[in-house]
Parts: sequence; structure tokens; C-alpha cells
Amino acid sequence: MEEKKMREDLYYRLNVARVHLPPLRERKEDIPSLMLYALKRLNHKFSCNILGLTDDAMASLIRYDWPGNIRELFNLLEVVYINLPPRPTDFIDLPEPIQKQMKAIKMYTIDERKKIVSTLIETKWNKSTAAQRLNWSRMTLYRKMTKYNIVERRTATK
Repeated sequence: MEEKKMREDLYYRLNVARVHLPPLRERKEDIPSLMLYALKRLNHKFSCNILGLTDDAMASLIRYDWPGNIRELFNLLEVVYINLPPRPTDFIDLPEPIQKQMKAIKMYTIDERKKIVSTLIETKWNKSTAAQRLNWSRMTLYRKMTKYNIVERRTATK
């Protein structure tokens, strides 16, 4: 408006409420919820049932910087949905450009994550016992589970 490229009355009509929404790279804790929302939307739209993402794929997506923000995230899911594998989507199912970017900046660290997951499985997801086996406190285990987006998946029985 200062450059006289916008009508003053239009500016005041549009300038009712300002909402600051930080970029997705600054609120990575929102990624799992956004993924769930997008998957539900795609499942409803195409009357299909995507099996979800593996923990490794989710951890990789959380570590990615998302220069295209939510739009890039949703577009990625649509690409995965089009090439829907008959199993939960893994890192190798993600589009090649995304894989290359993640590998190029060394985002896909899996050794510690695998160690945590295997210990949790061995202890039947008993976090106290798993933390003891890993020589960590329970809080350290919880922090690392959050860092690597490790969640216990319970399967529904019919």
C-alpha cells in the first residue's frame, strides 16, 4: 500500500487479523499430526486405505526442512499415495529427490534409532527395562523416542 500498488480500502479490508504462522521447519512437532490429517483426507477422497508410514520414514520426514512448507508435505503424500505400496510406506518409497536431499545433508541417521526400537521390542515396550538395558534414564529414553518419532503401534483386531 505504501508503494501505491494496492488500493487503500482493500488493504484495510484484508488487514483485519494477522496470524503469524512459522514455517514448518520451525514446528516439526506438527508433522505427525499434519501427516495423519493428510492421510485421512486422501483415504476419504480416493476411498482407499493407505497403511501409513514406517517409523523410519516418519523420522526422516520430521528431520527434513520442508522449504515448501505444508504444501510440499501434502504433495509428497499424494505422490506416495499414487505409487501406493502394499505395505506401510518406508523411506525407500519416498520420491527420489526427497531421499537425495535427506541423504545429502546426513539426515537419515538410523543406528541409534534401530538400537532403541530393537531394545523396546525385546522388552515388550517396557520403557523402564529398555532404558536400563541401554544404560539411560527413562527420561533420556523418552527424549530419544521423541527425537526419532518412535511410537508404539498397537494393531487393532477384528
